[in-house]
Amino acid sequence: MKKYSLPILLALFFALAACGFLPEDPPAPFFPDIEFSLEAPDDLPDAPNPRLPEYTALSREDDGILRLPMRVPLTLNPLLNRDKTVARVLGLLFEPLAVLDAELRPVGHLAELEFSLDFSGVVATIHHEAIWSDGMPVSSDDLIFSVEALRHAPEDAIYRHVVENIASITRMDERTAKIAFHYATPAAGYALLFPIIPRHYYLGETNPASARNLSPLGNGAFLFEGMLPLQSMRLVRNPNTFRPLPDIRQIEVLFLPDAYIDVHAFDRGLVDAIRLPFPEWARNPTAKELHTAVFPAMYFEFIGFNFTREALTPLNIRRGIAHAFDADEAIATLYLYHASRASAPIHPLSWMFDPTVAGYAYNPTRARTLLRPIARDQEEPLVILVGEENPERVAIAHRLATGLENAGLDAEVHALPGEAFLTRLAHDDYDLFVGWMELSFAPDFAFLFGGERAGGGLFSHDLYLEGLFAATRVATTESAFLQALSELQHAFAERLPVLGLAFRHSALLKSARVQTEAAPAPCRIFLHVNEWGL
Repeated sequence: MKKYSLPILLALFFALAACGFLPEDPPAPFFPDIEFSLEAPDDLPDAPNPRLPEYTALSREDDGILRLPMRVPLTLNPLLNRDKTVARVLGLLFEPLAVLDAELRPVGHLAELEFSLDFSGVVATIHHEAIWSDGMPVSSDDLIFSVEALRHAPEDAIYRHVVENIASITRMDERTAKIAFHYATPAAGYALLFPIIPRHYYLGETNPASARNLSPLGNGAFLFEGMLPLQSMRLVRNPNTFRPLPDIRQIEVLFLPDAYIDVHAFDRGLVDAIRLPFPEWARNPTAKELHTAVFPAMYFEFIGFNFTREALTPLNIRRGIAHAFDADEAIATLYLYHASRASAPIHPLSWMFDPTVAGYAYNPTRARTLLRPIARDQEEPLVILVGEENPERVAIAHRLATGLENAGLDAEVHALPGEAFLTRLAHDDYDLFVGWMELSFAPDFAFLFGGERAGGGLFSHDLYLEGLFAATRVATTESAFLQALSELQHAFAERLPVLGLAFRHSALLKSARVQTEAAPAPCRIFLHVNEWGL
């Protein structure tokens, strides 16, 4: 079978970061009710530069208005939106069909979910209390319309690929719909993590920037009141929400150009909450522990191998490298315990994680023994490639180099700016590299282990791993699924396609004005803003 090098793997990781999926087939013909006026559904214009607001924090400190940042929106239709910051804010206006619980398992939110015994389908019954902000009930027709809208949304729309496993959806009654899945799997619920939009309002709205697509009608804890172009928009409390009525009566959403300005605005007290990944938030002097809520994120940190290097292809050599590096100490020291140690790409907080999976323990003596065959004939030092923009990964690279030198191998770190780093990876000009990827919460590793989405599979040369992955796709009971995933995680940690390090956390930074004990939801950090106070 064809072999693939890890630079190709890394390129796909970056390309798939936001969702963890690849489309199986070309887009189907547009649903008759939903036709985009643009030549291609993903042919949306670039966002204009925003006009920064002019105000002082002091003048608004006690006005009772919560302030949040986001980018200038191209659309406020959550199913057409392509920007993550806009998606977070739209979560205040539109309720999702399902959310993630503390074990990162999908559970019903807008609807009660009843899965079939073999997980081939689910019956979704929308809560009777759920109504749109214009007083109309949320219906099964809205759910069907939303699924069809997502199937033909822009290719890079935030929720476009979430519904790929939905084969069909059928109306049962006014509040109930039956959903069938392409793949019967206990993880099928991840296909339901998307918001619902009202058919009666959005039907026939073909332009993402139309008046209605920029004046959203939702069912969330807040409703849209108005917008100042290129500056801000205003949300107010929704009296028709089916959840507890928010204490906060008004939210001002400021259109800021980038994450750096978000941080600057937060430091000056101009916005009340921002999301930052570790380590950015831990370095922020304003991020006091009292007002920092840490939550799990899917940023998987790892050490990669150049499989075009003959010396690195034997498993015992990679085992020796793993034994030479004290991953536990590095994660604890460099990430300040703001990361969860993981040897395989399943989050340790997930219901799918097997806690018995352990990587290779730090053992310099064992490392020296396993690495002796290549140390004996070494002529050039091993090159460890790392992006210079991240101090923690640079430190990991240097610790790895030290561990290899203690095991008898010469090694040197090449810390490069982003473009040069990627160029070296693309040309296989390295031996090891320190990298990361943002995975989906859904356990879809087709892009890793083969199948239609991967075009043959990046790890198809490891038939054992590919077979274990295939077993996860055909398991139709939860016990069989968890057993297959357990075997896959153990094999991943044992066979070292990459040396897994950790999942690093993210944080929601809140100003001293914000009063709440509600933890951020993993994939919808503003889900519980209705429980916040000022």
